[in-house]
Amino acid sequence: MFLVHCQILLLLLKMYFSPTPEVTCPRYINEEHLYSSVSAWGRNKIGDRVRYDCAYYYDPASSDRMATCTREGWTPKPLCRAPSNCSAPPALEDGDTKAIIRSDSEYQHGERVEYLCQNKYTMAGGPFKTCDNGVWKGDIRCLKPCTVTQQLMNEHNVQFAHFEDSKIFVPHTDHIAFVCKSGKRLDGTVPLRVQCNDGEINLPTCQ
Repeated sequence: MFLVHCQILLLLLKMYFSPTPEVTCPRYINEEHLYSSVSAWGRNKIGDRVRYDCAYYYDPASSDRMATCTREGWTPKPLCRAPSNCSAPPALEDGDTKAIIRSDSEYQHGERVEYLCQNKYTMAGGPFKTCDNGVWKGDIRCLKPCTVTQQLMNEHNVQFAHFEDSKIFVPHTDHIAFVCKSGKRLDGTVPLRVQCNDGEINLPTCQ
């Protein structure tokens, strides 16, 4: 009986004082969507970190592209995430998409949508917006034309130098020339040839 108790005691002591096996992570990381397998030789103990890169179109789940060895293995899980899709593209002021877009449309990462501006409007940037991981990217603006009416010209005592129209639309950055009405002379610093700037134009004044 004494011998049995001794054997049990020795077994318990052995279990208590035996070193706990060291937890390590796999020495190679071969997770799907990695750019290539990652070697972690000598850096695969709890708390160790190794750098990794994801395959094209996939984003690292870790902001610093570092995988960390934990008791659950290499984290975060998964290391690489598929990019998010985009909902219907945003509206464009004074413009629209070239193709008809349904409000419930969904676009994959990397897909593009082409835009057009309204007649007489000038596009700046574009003409595409691209779905980039759930966000539409691409700077597009539709710059307004300038409207010159007969009433406006009467207020400044000018008329078109090369047109007989009573009203015209001048596209953004285009120039338009005026002349003073009969018996009037140019007054002020605005020249007789002026430029349209996104819907705004300063007419010369004659007195």
